[in-house]
Amino acid sequence: MRTLLTFDYEVFFGARSGSLERTVLEPTQALVHVAEKHGARCVFFVDAGYILRLRQEMRRWPSLAADHDAVCRQVERLARRGHEVQLHIHPHWEDSRWGAQGWRMDTSRYALHAFAPAEIGDIVGRYAGVLRELAGPAAAIAYRAGGWVIQPFARLGRALADAGIRIDSTVYAGGRNDSAVQPFDFERAPRKSRWRFDADPLVEKADGAFLEVPIASRRLGPDFFWRFAWAKKLGGRRHRAFGDGEALPMERASLARKLLAPSTSVVSLDGYKASFLAAAADDYRRRQMEDFCVIGHPKALTPYSLERMDDFLATKRGGEVTTFAAYH
Repeated sequence: MRTLLTFDYEVFFGARSGSLERTVLEPTQALVHVAEKHGARCVFFVDAGYILRLRQEMRRWPSLAADHDAVCRQVERLARRGHEVQLHIHPHWEDSRWGAQGWRMDTSRYALHAFAPAEIGDIVGRYAGVLRELAGPAAAIAYRAGGWVIQPFARLGRALADAGIRIDSTVYAGGRNDSAVQPFDFERAPRKSRWRFDADPLVEKADGAFLEVPIASRRLGPDFFWRFAWAKKLGGRRHRAFGDGEALPMERASLARKLLAPSTSVVSLDGYKASFLAAAADDYRRRQMEDFCVIGHPKALTPYSLERMDDFLATKRGGEVTTFAAYH
């Protein structure tokens, strides 16, 4: 089995974006230290819109130049050290601005589908371009939609193909969110660890133009989320996230479903979710899956997350750790 350790490299999008140092730079360095101790390479889905918005806003706010340079230096350094830089798009950066109180996030166009076809092509091209500028021509061969909002894919496929992107890693089997801002439905996704597709990432097509390498998923009972809440509230520093920002609030109906009935989650290194990383890998191996794609967010990692990641790599529970270059 092959494992991909993938991380969405981004700030928070709620009322407080968080400091760049604690939300992105420091936790990224910490997780890379753990990975490199075991000779493993990570995949970073970099929120390229953030970099481009920094470039725009630092013309009016010169103090932002330091953040821009720090992010660019880290992305360049990650690529030099053999980690992968892939494309992550949160297009609300097109509408967000910096002010005296920090980022004024406008998530009214949170999904890429909110833009016209020509605008989608422009966004994908510019965002992929800045990553290749920083990390080299081998960057941005794979895509992950911000907030998992990839449906309907036909609106995005042409733009991705034109930008030279033929791999997606957004879907997770069984996942669903009925939010008006962040809707997705992956309940019909193939129960496989990779497949090809054309216009719909949930419909397998042997000769499809795109390859889906889905995020691993796991069915969880409500008891898990009660334990998660306990760890976050009472677990002390070991369970405290490195990031100092604020996420977009979860809708009450979504939270209630998690606390009252079984639901499907991504296999993640974020916080207490890292507790089932090894068990999920064992389950994938028993089911003879060839690929095990794990997700995480530097901003949501905790000391506990890194402990579990360290143990996972030390015991080689995931088999070979690889990157998307192996599929390209």
